Amino acid sequence: MMQLGLITRFVAGTLALVAAGPVLAVNDVGGTLITLTNSSTAPNGAWSWFEDERAIIDDSDPNNTLLLVSSVSAGNAPERGDIDLLWRNLDTGAQGEFELHDQLEQDDHDSAALWRRPDGRYVASYGRHGTDDFTRWRVSTNPGDPTAWEPEQMLDASPASGANATYNNLHYLAADNDGQGRLYNFVRSENFNPNIMVSSDWGDSWSYGGRLLSQGTGGVRPYMRYFSDGDAIHFFATEGHPRDVNNSIYHGYIRDGQLFSSNGGLVDADLFDTTYVGPADLTQVFAANTVVNGNPMTRAWNIDVAIDSAGNPYGVFQARIDPGTLSGGQESLDHQFFYTRFDGNNWNTHPLALAGRDIYNASPNGSEDDYTGLIALDPNDPDTLYMSTPIDPRTDVAMEHYEIFRGQTTDNGATWQWDPITFNSTMDNVRPIMPAWSTTESALLWLRGDYVTFRNWSTEVVLVTDITPLDPSVSIADFNDDDLVDLLDYRVLLNGLHADFTGVTDQQIAYQMGDLNGDFRTNFGDILIFEDEYNRVNGQGSLAIDLAAVPEPSALGLLGVAVLFGASWRYFW
Repeated sequence: MMQLGLITRFVAGTLALVAAGPVLAVNDVGGTLITLTNSSTAPNGAWSWFEDERAIIDDSDPNNTLLLVSSVSAGNAPERGDIDLLWRNLDTGAQGEFELHDQLEQDDHDSAALWRRPDGRYVASYGRHGTDDFTRWRVSTNPGDPTAWEPEQMLDASPASGANATYNNLHYLAADNDGQGRLYNFVRSENFNPNIMVSSDWGDSWSYGGRLLSQGTGGVRPYMRYFSDGDAIHFFATEGHPRDVNNSIYHGYIRDGQLFSSNGGLVDADLFDTTYVGPADLTQVFAANTVVNGNPMTRAWNIDVAIDSAGNPYGVFQARIDPGTLSGGQESLDHQFFYTRFDGNNWNTHPLALAGRDIYNASPNGSEDDYTGLIALDPNDPDTLYMSTPIDPRTDVAMEHYEIFRGQTTDNGATWQWDPITFNSTMDNVRPIMPAWSTTESALLWLRGDYVTFRNWSTEVVLVTDITPLDPSVSIADFNDDDLVDLLDYRVLLNGLHADFTGVTDQQIAYQMGDLNGDFRTNFGDILIFEDEYNRVNGQGSLAIDLAAVPEPSALGLLGVAVLFGASWRYFW
């Protein structure tokens, strides 16, 4: 070890002649970043992932394509807890916001579900996070105009038991109700289960329809993710919250007031009567305790679902890699993302990528061990998705912040090609969503900034429409941000070798001195990661070759390090 230390210090000294010190990493984005918040009336925004559609695109006028998205503002009055409708004209660049409700509640679960009516007007439905019984809704005044809305109306979503309401999910089936059409709003209410509000007049008025599923009570309640192609409403369900239940994942779909399994078997002939089924009566997509790569996968949670051109659903979900125990102060656990697709007969599920520990990890409290960065499916392409993770899916190396990667598959999800959409970020990029648009146009939205808890955040709502992944060679080892991983970056690493940043609160400082694994130390573990990254970007064995090619007088010392990066390097580690 003494000899190794002498060599590395010698190398650091020689490379100091050819490079300046590190510079701050930049927030690289694959496309033109558009910020929809940061105004005086919408200073920031956030959303949960259990209300949809959170974002819609109205392209009925090809010269005035409108994007609408809902979020909740956090911070000080008078904007604290506002339910905002953010909009942007994707053709002209005009944008703005409309306040759907003033200071309803600072809670990201309160963001609105949105729907465009056949007459061109919009419906927004929203509610508190379980602190009253009501769903609230508004209808826009004019077709294609997000700037003016009729007064808010309210409906008691729990007329029998008075259970508090949470979440809103708007989906319309034109063929329902003898062809007159039916607008559904799925709300957590009666018995804390998913319930149905229905409208036969495009959201002008609503009535309570019945309970969709029945499972447990209170803390044990199904969590639901919905998607509709206009012909049917598909959903993924769990038995409960993963902090309380070792969940499996189930699938069903709704058509004309009836509930079906994946294969079309009738599960509930009348969703509006007083008989109910549970999640386990549906088709099981993934079973709790399934062993993947030698590890049991437990406490699954649904993330997103969509429908392909053949009418078959596909989706993504997560599970804990370490089964652990129930929450309540325990350390956060590692997670695995999964991709699954129905082929008309069976669900075919594949491990997707590592999801890392929970997003609360910066301030762990054990309350939400399963809040990950999440994934957005491309609703027009089942072979494409956008994933937020703190672990680079190309190398399984931990990164400083949550970054977004585009994943593409050519074998129905068995393997994936990953390309970064964000990289070298100084802030987190989480909770991506992709509204349905067209086969040739896409819009990707996400939250960018500091997400602390579901009641505390300072995140921007951002948008990219010209999605152009960054050069796949971008790497966490590009310390000087010149889009290269080369010996200049190696010099940065060696200059910081043996540094101990214990107690430093800003991980960016440690990263600038070569801390690649996030342990607030720059040591030989970081050198091993750098070697792997260098060779991944530049070709196998390239670090040793490049070190050996450095001219004298430093070549001898560099060559010595190159030898250590060969067969004997792992011995020294």
